[in-house]
Order: sequence, then C-alpha cells, then structure tokens
Amino acid sequence: MNEFYLVTSWIIVALELFIVFFLLYSFKKHRFGLFFGGKSTLKKQEDHELHSCFLSALAVLVFYPVSANLGAYILNLPLELVQMRQVYYFALVCTGVSFITVLYLLHVIRGCSFSATSRLVAYISFMLMCLNFSQLVLRGYLDIHILYEVYGPFVVSFNICTFIALSKYPFYKLMESRLTKGAI
Repeated sequence: MNEFYLVTSWIIVALELFIVFFLLYSFKKHRFGLFFGGKSTLKKQEDHELHSCFLSALAVLVFYPVSANLGAYILNLPLELVQMRQVYYFALVCTGVSFITVLYLLHVIRGCSFSATSRLVAYISFMLMCLNFSQLVLRGYLDIHILYEVYGPFVVSFNICTFIALSKYPFYKLMESRLTKGAI
C-alpha cells in the first residue's frame, strides 16, 4: 500500500507542475505579471481568478513535496514510537497552518481576491489539518488507533480533490479557447 501512496504522490506532483506550466504557457501575456505584477495588472475579475488560481497551484506545488519530505524525514528519526507520532502529526499540522497562511498572504500581497479554486484548496487543506490534529491527539497522546485505517485513504482523497480543484480552471479555459477557435 505504501508503494501506491508513493506513486500517487509523484503523479499528483507531476500533474500540479503541469498545471503551473499550463497556466504560464496559456496566458503568455500575463506570464511575468503572474510572478511580479502589481495591483495595476488586475483589471478584470478574470485577471483576479487567473492570478488566484496560479498562486494556489504554486503554493500547492511548493508545500506538497515539502510536507511529504518532512514526513519521510521525521519517520526516519531515531525516536520512540509515541514521540515520533507526536512530532510527525504536529509537523503536518504546522505545515497545514503554514500553507493556509502563505496562501492568504500571497493573495494579500498580490492584491487579488480569492477565487473559488483557492477557497476550495484552503478548505481541503483545513480538513486535512484537522485530520492530522485528530491523529496527533488520538495516536500521539491517547494511543487510540480508531482513524488509522482511514487516514491514508482520506489523505490520498484530499490530495486528489486538491488536484481536481486546481485543474478545473485550466481545463475550462482550454475548452473555452478550443470552442472559440472552432467557432471562428
């Protein structure tokens, strides 16, 4: 089962990288504005949505491998089992809080409003953070394994939902551009 989770995580990272490159390629006129633009580049609601989706995809692309590698590193530390659980789940909770904070700050710094995609990604991250906090309390402090069997499938499901949420905007824009080209 661990191999399935490993392969799934790499597929998700590759697809999220594809989303970021697709956004950069598809919106050539905004390419540098996505990274360095000020509030003046956000003229229409579509611009806000594009920048918000880009910021979400970029934040997920950075935080997803960081949290996965951090978790793998913690699992290899020479700690007692209970201490390792406590450190592992606490680090994942902190990573979730950091992700939501960074996503919010990127939107504030950039001056764009939250798109539906960004909100959904933040909600999914919040649910995952709550699941990790539950595991911290249950497994780390109370030594209760009630969620152990469903933890892995839930994490994979949340990651797949995050990918689907991130891919929705580029997919619709791709279909919209194909329909527009087909109508001409």
